Amino acid sequence: MELTFDEFRRYTQEERDKWRTWFVAHPDAMTVEMQPGGRHASVGVLIDHIFLVERRHLQRLRGAPPDTKTGLSGLNAPPLFDYGASVRRELEQFVAELDDDVANEPRTFTVQNGGDLVLTPRKLLFHCLLHETRHWAQIALAIRRAGLEPPGNHDLIYSKALK
Repeated sequence: MELTFDEFRRYTQEERDKWRTWFVAHPDAMTVEMQPGGRHASVGVLIDHIFLVERRHLQRLRGAPPDTKTGLSGLNAPPLFDYGASVRRELEQFVAELDDDVANEPRTFTVQNGGDLVLTPRKLLFHCLLHETRHWAQIALAIRRAGLEPPGNHDLIYSKALK
């Protein structure tokens, strides 16, 4: 028994959809403090990071130089989530065209903080989804600490992505 990439992708998409709707209804929450004085000072900046990392890893998988920023402020949910949706569509297309043998063939990827890593495209793709999942949990905690209630149930057991 194994978790498929598509099941995990559908789960993360459910999460994105919940958060997008919630942030459109609570636009001021984009400025909720995450890491004062740090790299991801606010919730919106961390969401920007989530989507940028997915784009950067997709670019690495394609052999292209990774972008350094999204060009968005992290203050306005609709364009930020639109950017994330466009990256996700590209990722889905890449995965649909990816041969299983190629997906499991180790390659060397250069990453920002880790130098060169030897891993399979499959592992890097799963990393994108796990990276996002971890950050949504951090965002939920920050939202709760700010006195707001995050949207819906986030645990996998509530997801329709898996049976």
